[in-house]
Amino acid sequence: MKKYYPLVRTLHLYFGLFISPFVLIFSVSVLVFNHAGFLDRLTPVKALPVEKIKLDGIPRDTSDLLTAKAIIAKLGIEGEIDFISINEDHISFPVLKPGLRTKIEVDTRTDSVRISRQEEGSLRATSYLHTMPGQHNARLRGNSIFLKIWKLMADGVVYLLLLLTASGIFLWWCLKVERRLGLAAIALGVLLFSALLLLIF
Repeated sequence: MKKYYPLVRTLHLYFGLFISPFVLIFSVSVLVFNHAGFLDRLTPVKALPVEKIKLDGIPRDTSDLLTAKAIIAKLGIEGEIDFISINEDHISFPVLKPGLRTKIEVDTRTDSVRISRQEEGSLRATSYLHTMPGQHNARLRGNSIFLKIWKLMADGVVYLLLLLTASGIFLWWCLKVERRLGLAAIALGVLLFSALLLLIF
């Protein structure tokens, strides 16, 4: 096993450095989730002025999603479309980007559009990245190119974390002087995790 030690150590080092920004995003987002009230006091959500415009005809496509995409293409707005509500004379949906939430409301009788925006800030953007993409509203999820790319990147980070865990165990096992302390650390981690499971269940 020792002949593989230099290669595994190099991969462990550079893969760890490569994914460190992503791990930082996920770590900060957990603090945002756990301390939402403090964040609201520190950096409140900022509502931007509402825009009202009129289009030269509201496009109606073969599906709700394609209709919403056609509308934002006419408006020059980019982002992830979510929760589309359509009836005979009204279409509404949010368009999401990290740190920015845009609400589109369309009156199909008059072709008028109401656009309201909220700046949520960079810290809340990390929580958006943490939860997207997900299985909630999976039928629509991933309709923007940004989120498709982010999905691949998030999957890649998970695979690299699994690789780092495996390589870390390999490197630890190759260092005989560290085995006893390492076993104690693993045992403590298993004990705390088991205690948490008992409290939950």
